[in-house]
Amino acid sequence: MSTEILKLTAQIVISHASMSELTPKELVEEIRDVHNLLASLIGGEPTPAAVVEEKGAPAPAEVVKKPPVPLDDIVKDKYVLCLECGKKMRTLKAHLRKAHHLSPADYFRRYGLDPKKYPLVCREYSEQRRQLAKEKGLGERGFGRKKA
Repeated sequence: MSTEILKLTAQIVISHASMSELTPKELVEEIRDVHNLLASLIGGEPTPAAVVEEKGAPAPAEVVKKPPVPLDDIVKDKYVLCLECGKKMRTLKAHLRKAHHLSPADYFRRYGLDPKKYPLVCREYSEQRRQLAKEKGLGERGFGRKKA
């Protein structure tokens, strides 16, 4: 039984570590946490987190993940890099919802990013939308008001 838990732990941690960069300390903690969780699930005992949630106490705060790439490489002219999967896309909002079930706020919180510095759209697309809005007269004084 314990060798099965070790095999499952190894598979889970290898899968997670292949998708994100972990320090040696984080890797050891990940192995310990996954192993303890699997052991408690197989043994039928509640995990410490489950006990905290049952009592109505707040769950521990989510740890901010370290982005797998330098922050300067996230937003480029032609693409924005998804920190969850590494895909390069023009816009991330729909991708985050569909592929990762994350809201933009959750995404920014997870990686400790400032939404003003790291937008979810590439610079080129943002400029195209800005030009289109200007051509339509959006942002001008009096736009949308009824003329007398």
